[in-house]
Amino acid sequence: MRDIIGMALALVVLRVRGENINDGFCTDGKCFVVHVDTASFDAAQIICQEKGGHLMTIRSQKVSDVLGGLLSGASGNFWLGLKYAYNQCPNSNDGLKGFKWVTGDNTTHYVNWKSDLPACSPLCVSVSPKVLKWNERPCNDRIDGYLCEYDNTGYCPPLSADAPVSYQTPFGFKANEELKEIPQYTNGTLQLQRTKHFCFDGSWFQAPWGCEVLNGGCDYKCVRKGQGNACICQPGFELDNNGVTCSKKDDDPCAFAGCEHNCTPVDNAFACTCRPGFQLGADGKSCEDCKPGFHIEGDVCVDDDECESAPCEHQLCINTEGAICFTTLCKEKKNILPFFLRI
Repeated sequence: MRDIIGMALALVVLRVRGENINDGFCTDGKCFVVHVDTASFDAAQIICQEKGGHLMTIRSQKVSDVLGGLLSGASGNFWLGLKYAYNQCPNSNDGLKGFKWVTGDNTTHYVNWKSDLPACSPLCVSVSPKVLKWNERPCNDRIDGYLCEYDNTGYCPPLSADAPVSYQTPFGFKANEELKEIPQYTNGTLQLQRTKHFCFDGSWFQAPWGCEVLNGGCDYKCVRKGQGNACICQPGFELDNNGVTCSKKDDDPCAFAGCEHNCTPVDNAFACTCRPGFQLGADGKSCEDCKPGFHIEGDVCVDDDECESAPCEHQLCINTEGAICFTTLCKEKKNILPFFLRI
């Protein structure tokens, strides 16, 4: 089951990446989402289809009320899923004036036309927040956004009936406890307990889940532990009882010590240390590599003894800090003069 959830979460990440989503709502087994993204009618329909849906259909007064709520904070014009695809005036006198929904049918119990005149050439329908009337316009117009509709099968009940909760849905919009039909693949957080949950096939599963997806639901870092996964926290923080969030340790001197690598509490103070191959800087917090002519021993840079390699056959070699000095106290080799060489 955990593997299935991990795969589902991975699909969610791909689904919502790079989208500019304003709002969304779910009711009666459907989810409706506002996309604030300039597009033509056909381009908008393709984007909705790629995510398993289609442009929004308005077949009842209730859905029209949902539309009004979705667009209450938006501005501009948005595509609906209604199109007239013919180059002649319609013979039909039905309420849709010969238009059809993108689902291929003309079933409706509601119409809200801006104009009662028939369409006699290919046109598509948009709405705006100020005027929710259905407005006919050329389908290749690039307008401010579009509304997508998705089937909401396998949805979950609310995580809590009376506690603050937040949801991140697979369709890209965020919601709170006002949402009553929680879409499958939604991430939910109980804000007081700070626990994280995942909706799958009508049921909620609590984090941590697979580390490879959304960091396992962990605040800081998810790690493999035995046959499962576990959350860990950064130095100076400890794991909360929920197993996923981190809180600062009380009176922990390392919490804000500023050590570059490692920090160790010492009584009421702290000591910074560095990883192998580095030494502690002059500020007692930063870590730096040894300069040329030195090597690390423990946590201290030690001068290299270049004379150990006998670099000169007839001269005296004197090891200096970070360098070697050749002097002609002994018989000089031909064409060799005293010099100082830095390594």
